[in-house]
Amino acid sequence: MRIIGLTGGSGTGKGTFAALLRDKGAGWVDADAVYRTLCADNREMLAALDAAFGGVLDETGALDRPKLARIVFADPVKLQKLNEITLPYIRAASLDAMRNQGGCPFVLYDAPTLFEAGVDDLCECTIGVLADTEVRVQRIMARDGLDEQAARARIGAQPDADFYRARCNYIVENNGDLADLQRQADAIFKDLRKGD
Repeated sequence: MRIIGLTGGSGTGKGTFAALLRDKGAGWVDADAVYRTLCADNREMLAALDAAFGGVLDETGALDRPKLARIVFADPVKLQKLNEITLPYIRAASLDAMRNQGGCPFVLYDAPTLFEAGVDDLCECTIGVLADTEVRVQRIMARDGLDEQAARARIGAQPDADFYRARCNYIVENNGDLADLQRQADAIFKDLRKGD
C-alpha cells in the first residue's frame, strides 16, 4: 500500500485538492474525519480529554468541540497535550481505514498535523497545500462560521508556510482558481504514477 501524506494549515484547501486526486482514482483517508468519529465513539479517548482539560464533555458525554478548541488554540502547551492524547488513537484508526482502500494506485493520508504527529513515517512522500493568510481567513470564516479573530487565532496556532516548504516533497499553491488547482493536481498525480 502506497501512502502519500497530504498536509497544510486550516483553510488552505487540502480537501478540495484531495477531491481532485480522488477523481483520478486515489484513495483518501481524512485524519480530521477519523478524529471526529473517535470523538463520537471512543469513550476511552473522551475520558482522557475530559480529565486533561476539565469539563469538555457535555451532559450526554459528547465532546464539546468548540469549547475544547477555545482552550487548546489559545495555548500551545495545551495544544501539545491534546495531540499527545489523541494522536495514538488517530494513527491506529487511520491505518485501519487505509487498509480498507482497495484498488487505488495510492492512498492520500490527509493530516493537518502529519509531521507534528510523526505519521509522516508512514508516507512514501508528502504534499503540502499552502495559501496566503488572507485567503485562509476568508475560507475558515465561510466554512466554519468563525469570526475573523477566531480564524486568525487558528492560523496563528499552526505552522507557517516555511514549515511545509522545508518538509514536503511537493508544494501546492492554492491562491488561484479551481482550474489552476486542477493543473497542479494533474501534474502531481502524473508524477506519482511514474513507474507504475
